[in-house]
Amino acid sequence: MSDEINTRGEGAAVEDDEEGDSIISLIDDEGRTSEYEILDAIETEEGRFVALMPLASIDEETGEAEYMILQVDVVDDEEELAEIEDDELLMALDDLFRERFKEMYDDEDEQPVESGNDSLAEA
Repeated sequence: MSDEINTRGEGAAVEDDEEGDSIISLIDDEGRTSEYEILDAIETEEGRFVALMPLASIDEETGEAEYMILQVDVVDDEEELAEIEDDELLMALDDLFRERFKEMYDDEDEQPVESGNDSLAEA
């Protein structure tokens, strides 16, 4: 994945599907478009962060999926998403999002969502 993804660029769109989930199309630096579901967003002392699930990552057999955490930066009055370089911050954010997911999706029938961030997958 490239370092920055412009969420307001040409072709980027946010829409709600029939269940009210927020879906966003992102265009990376190479011009590739991918769709993601916005799982959650938080603001901490370190900044604003979002947890996104690539729609292509959902395993149709198990229903399991991976998610990634990106930082929201404002550049020239436009929001951009950037990868998080600080591994300790990333681990802390992963813990925070997991706790929030437990509260939001407290359904024993729900399949777990796994972190797709490389440094988190090793934890």
